[in-house]
Amino acid sequence: MIKKALMLFLFSSVLLTACSESKLMNFIGESENWQVNYEVNVLDKDSESTNLTIKYIGGKPIPKRIKYVVEGVSGKSEGEDSLNNGVFEIGGHSCSGCAVTQENEEIKATISWNDKSDSLILKKQ
Repeated sequence: MIKKALMLFLFSSVLLTACSESKLMNFIGESENWQVNYEVNVLDKDSESTNLTIKYIGGKPIPKRIKYVVEGVSGKSEGEDSLNNGVFEIGGHSCSGCAVTQENEEIKATISWNDKSDSLILKKQ
């Protein structure tokens, strides 16, 4: 009986600890041409997953391709890709054993297109 109670207590403690460390944060920024949302799900002290949405809000014509760099203290994501109706989305990036994004962190996003470039500071919302 005592073993069952102890096992239940240990299992509950592990489950509650794992749930309490997960934290979802949205970092948002906007310029004259772009709106950026960087969603970070901190899973524990050294792992997280991210989603990035970049939306073109400037005038016509909508750029066909962009280069992007999103960087903070904990790391950097960059690439070049096409827009789908003025929107670029990428998700499912994760790391384990890494430095994770902090609540008070300011994240810088730089978007380049058609020989132009915008830099934005993303802040936690």
